[in-house]
Amino acid sequence: MKCESLSLDKYLDKSPNIFFIYGSEVVLKNSSKDKIINFLSKKGFNERRFIAKEQFNKIEQTIIESLNGSLFGSKLIIEINHDQGKISEEIIKIFNIDSLFNNHNIAVIINSHNEKLNSSTKWVKNMDRNSLIVECKKLKSFEEKIWLKHQLSFIPEDQKQNIIQNFYEMNTGNLVAQQNEINILKLLNKNSLNTSDMYSEDSAEFSPYDLEDVVISMDTKLSLRIIHSIKASESHFAPLIVWIIGKIINNSTLAKQNDNPKHSLEKSGIWNNKINNYMQFVKSHSLKKFISMQKSIYELDLSSKGLNKRNFWNDLDSLIINLTN
Repeated sequence: MKCESLSLDKYLDKSPNIFFIYGSEVVLKNSSKDKIINFLSKKGFNERRFIAKEQFNKIEQTIIESLNGSLFGSKLIIEINHDQGKISEEIIKIFNIDSLFNNHNIAVIINSHNEKLNSSTKWVKNMDRNSLIVECKKLKSFEEKIWLKHQLSFIPEDQKQNIIQNFYEMNTGNLVAQQNEINILKLLNKNSLNTSDMYSEDSAEFSPYDLEDVVISMDTKLSLRIIHSIKASESHFAPLIVWIIGKIINNSTLAKQNDNPKHSLEKSGIWNNKINNYMQFVKSHSLKKFISMQKSIYELDLSSKGLNKRNFWNDLDSLIINLTN
């Protein structure tokens, strides 16, 4: 049995407890896997075992040993991660284990990097008879908007259509970028912040230099508003934003490592009227977190110069959220 990712809910109850997920859309693959695991957990599957490529030679043995349930009497999910190469013989052999197909103690999820399947091959036909195959392909434009609408169910109806249109226009065909934007909104919603003006036309004029005071004050909403305003009207300021955020992180890291953080901040050239806010900001984060963010700012600098394939603005959003929480 085969279905597309957006129709998965309709097929879960009709399926054996064997699932094969494939396709080119990573976001849909991840969400499909999460749905399947959530569905299985409601049926009492509360134990999981992961099998990577290095353990493929133990797949059949692991399944056979687990058919009667675990030693603790719990139902087991075996998760197989196929992340490179052709489908191996060890995975194909799963669909020859007859005693697996109607067993209520074990479920198998195969998450494959394959983008296509040849439905004429014997093993795919066999799999079609004995499992649910979930295809996660790129969405058409109308499907993309439907997907966005479902993901934004937590947004009030009077704001939803405007946000959907903005997300779609900014990141058409890029579900990873759209998912990042949705995660930001979820964080704002969790913190009870008003999202109505976050993705509408913003007539206010901001400078990258406004970021320093707002970030060290740990104002997530205003920090993101400034970033999105600059992105929309003056995206050429990306390298300057990196320099400003890098300055905040580096000065804070030095202060965190110093027995006299105030003196360290003064020595770094921080103005007196900002010292108290900086001191509070430094106390709010661990040294380990600051060091981790130094690595992030390095990656962000490469992105701003087009020297890697990462999405600069998405990574900047994530870093800002990390800095202000």
